Amino acid sequence: MRMFLLAAAGVAALAGCFPTEITGTRQDGSRIALMFYPGGNRLQDLVIIEGRNHFGQGQYQMDDPLADVGFRFEDGTRVQAECTLQGQDIMGDPECQEYTVYRSDFPQIPEGTRFPRPEMF
Repeated sequence: MRMFLLAAAGVAALAGCFPTEITGTRQDGSRIALMFYPGGNRLQDLVIIEGRNHFGQGQYQMDDPLADVGFRFEDGTRVQAECTLQGQDIMGDPECQEYTVYRSDFPQIPEGTRFPRPEMF
């Protein structure tokens, strides 16, 4: 029983380490894939693009499923996207199905890039 509790605690501690994989399409048709790791209270969020780590802060509203989302990098550059395709979740509540970048200082994610709603795990 004690080993089970230790194993369960270990799995729970690592559960926060799972990234969200996000794949989008730039206006020129090229694909972009990134991994997002939420940091928490003491750590910055992490985005990995093409093998490079980029630290910063994800920007989103937990209580508004149709709100804009964004990411501000450590150096001050940022990417902001708005919901451009609305849908419903399994409960019939509104949710964003696709985001389009409308402001970007970050060359790898230019304006016009479209991302589907990220799936958890």
